[in-house]
Amino acid sequence: MKRFFLLCLLCVPYLAVQAGTYRAEDIPNVQRADRTRYVSNPDGILSDEAVARIDRLCAALRDRAVAQVAVVAVDDIAGGDVFDFAIDLFSAWGVGQARNDNGLGILLVKDRREIRFVTGGGLEGVLPDAICKRIQLKYMLPAFREGDYSLGMVQGVEAVSQLLEGSELDLGGTDTAGDELPAWAVFLIVTGFVVVPMGVILLGYYARKRCPKCHKLTLRQQSSDILKVTHNYRLVEYTYVCSNCGAVVKRQAKNLRDDNFGGGTGGGMIIGGRGFGGFGGGSRGGGFGGGSFGGGGAGSRW
Repeated sequence: MKRFFLLCLLCVPYLAVQAGTYRAEDIPNVQRADRTRYVSNPDGILSDEAVARIDRLCAALRDRAVAQVAVVAVDDIAGGDVFDFAIDLFSAWGVGQARNDNGLGILLVKDRREIRFVTGGGLEGVLPDAICKRIQLKYMLPAFREGDYSLGMVQGVEAVSQLLEGSELDLGGTDTAGDELPAWAVFLIVTGFVVVPMGVILLGYYARKRCPKCHKLTLRQQSSDILKVTHNYRLVEYTYVCSNCGAVVKRQAKNLRDDNFGGGTGGGMIIGGRGFGGFGGGSRGGGFGGGSFGGGGAGSRW
């Protein structure tokens, strides 16, 4: 009887995986076994054609050193928060290059009707939380609501790829009728919505990189720790080390969650995060580059 009881206990994790409920360590890292693969699809949610298309898109982004992208689609996960699960999963895989954290993790949890993007610090300038959200709402959720997960995922990854490659991407609604704007109005709009935000981003970048001791732009993030989690935000402490003078700098930031922006939870605009390095192995094996994640990205439910 005791042996039977022990056998049942040992079978519980296996049965959970078989039923499509996964812990982070249970999800197959297909990139580790085959460097040409970027989509983990253990429950067959995505079609073979969709997986092949996404693999090609992700490979092209990596070959051009634009980004490293990992996509996971599962029925359900063990645990509560999809955001925390995604951070743990893609950090453990080390998605992104360690030197610039240019990783993007995309997690679809079908039974929870939730899609989650998590971004490394190196992508947050071109793929901020609001843009992640718009991609989900415009390109993914309409297909997901119809049960076409393959179409929604392909369209979402194509939109991400197009944006990261520097092409224009339609993230708005339908055009409104009316006369064309005069040239001066177009100039003001471009200045207000492109030049000014870019200036703010650059100023923020230099402020984060500047060492308060030697005043050089040589601060490098070493770690991040979540100090407090509330319904509205996460309080994160970042530790930086100056590569010039060796000064250690600690900074705290409140990263807003996006529960009230169409569903899901998300992080704010932050740099870097925690990670566990990349993987390798096998004659065709690959592995990601040891990137890390802190809390950037967005989530949506349908």
